[in-house]
Amino acid sequence: MKFLIVEDHKIFSDGMKLFLAELEEGAEVLEAASAQDGLTLAEAHPDADLVMLDISLPDMDGCEALQIFSQRFPTLPVIMLTASESRQHMNRCFDLGASGYIPKSSKTDVMRAAIRLVMAGGVYLPPSMSGRRTRMRSVKSKTNQEQTLANLTQRQTEVLQQLTKGRSNKQIANHLGVSEATVKVHVSAILKTLGLNSRVEAALMAQKEGFSSVGA
Repeated sequence: MKFLIVEDHKIFSDGMKLFLAELEEGAEVLEAASAQDGLTLAEAHPDADLVMLDISLPDMDGCEALQIFSQRFPTLPVIMLTASESRQHMNRCFDLGASGYIPKSSKTDVMRAAIRLVMAGGVYLPPSMSGRRTRMRSVKSKTNQEQTLANLTQRQTEVLQQLTKGRSNKQIANHLGVSEATVKVHVSAILKTLGLNSRVEAALMAQKEGFSSVGA
């Protein structure tokens, strides 16, 4: 397991590094103090499993950085770390492709559960801030959605069905009998075909069309 922390506050970054190392035995934790350094590390480590991204960085707004991460690495889940508990900020982050939003004031057990949920392919919203549903960036009619989904290959459809169940790339690979690298390729192709920027959006679209009820 490989984590990437993008955080300019050294004390918090060091704490997160220890926390993640304890969370996953044998985990490798990469650190960056700026958005640009984080993007460079992500380029250099295509096998990264999760990004922990501060919403306030010295060289770039965290939301802007999130948007770039979502565009360049559409299959890489990103959790936003923030001192803000603003619903507006949270909704914007999910609109830009975040897989989780964790206030820095969260207790350790809450943060642990949130990270494990996202690592498993789920989406984490703070209970105190989950009153609003996340909006999807893609505004398409139901008919257009159905037509777009029909353009997927059989294998892509199978992978999409697994995404709706909140399964990670590793779990999908084991279920379908393929490699994780192959799953990543299929997920990227799915996002391109559907015109979306994250696996979260793809899963939400598929769920709306009943894909989660198909397949094991």
